[in-house]
Amino acid sequence: MSDIEKLKEIPLFRGFSDAMISEFSGYFKQTSYAGGDVVFKEKTEGQSLYIIVSGEVVIEKAMDTEGRDFKTLAILGAGEFFGEMAVIEGQPRFAQARASKDTALYEVGRDQFFSFIKEHPETGISVFSQIMRVTMRRLQHTSSELTMLFDLSRMLVQQHKSPAAFFSAVMEEMRVYLEGSWNVKAYAWNMFNAEYEEIYSRDSFPREGAPRELPGRPENGWLDDSAHLMLCAVEGRPLACAVFERAAPLSAVEKNNLATIFNTISSIAGSAMINIEHQAEAAMMERMRQTKNTI
Repeated sequence: MSDIEKLKEIPLFRGFSDAMISEFSGYFKQTSYAGGDVVFKEKTEGQSLYIIVSGEVVIEKAMDTEGRDFKTLAILGAGEFFGEMAVIEGQPRFAQARASKDTALYEVGRDQFFSFIKEHPETGISVFSQIMRVTMRRLQHTSSELTMLFDLSRMLVQQHKSPAAFFSAVMEEMRVYLEGSWNVKAYAWNMFNAEYEEIYSRDSFPREGAPRELPGRPENGWLDDSAHLMLCAVEGRPLACAVFERAAPLSAVEKNNLATIFNTISSIAGSAMINIEHQAEAAMMERMRQTKNTI
């Protein structure tokens, strides 16, 4: 497959003529990274925009000064781009980019990018406009995620009857922020029966065929192009899980964005459920102590 054919499959160049793509591709250089390689580090000076030809790149934020613990912000696949803000505004990298598997990239430097716009204004403005449209969509996605996290944070300081009741409330809060029609089912782990029990169900569309069954050994991740299983577990101990199923299949980009959100919610919910358990145990011990003192 020629470079032009590869670029035509990238959403950034959708609608571009072969001549327009050929003009822009002359400013690229191709780079390759093995799985685990860092494309750029956080806080370093940025000079390049990257377009993913194949593979996968994780955008992650350091959670400690040593750079040993990272929080995943986004997972990007073939056809997506990153590093645009450093090119447009000349800002330091706000996060680290790491290839999670063998990855091929097109790289265009800041000077080359603006030289292209100056020399080919019509094509250049089209590329710039598309970059800004995608950037705005990402900002809207981030804004929605932050709003959801804010609403969930308020739930952490509220009283809940049980971990299961809290998880049900989380599902009810989350589904408001999911775009499209979704069916959501949630389950809590019953340690006495050693099985998951359904605690929440809300359907937004009629599902064709037999009801989706919860896997015998639930694992976190996509079940197919329209359903995701979110597993809540702490140190290997199962707490709860939920299946989110959308009426229409999701694109790779949508799946990557949602996977990041589901993983974040899973971590928050898991920690909160453990805290609720500890609070319930402490309350029970206090009642037993008071009962003992009155005898």
